[in-house]
Amino acid sequence: MKVAVTPRVRREAEKSFSRDDAVLACTELDDTDLPNISNNGERVHLAILHLAAGDPAAFRRHLAIARTDWRDVLAVTGF
Repeated sequence: MKVAVTPRVRREAEKSFSRDDAVLACTELDDTDLPNISNNGERVHLAILHLAAGDPAAFRRHLAIARTDWRDVLAVTGF
């Protein structure tokens, strides 16, 4: 299921990444299918951004993990 990026997630992306990277991150989050998610979408997005810590390569790595099982990124961050 695709989860829309919320204004809070967009603000966090803009804090963590350059302007261009924040736009790309939000686009990728919007386009990502998170299997079997019915809620927690914003928390998952925030966890991915937190784990990435402004590093686009880390962002893509954690996004790939979330595509397989989004609960893993929540568990790592404690969210």
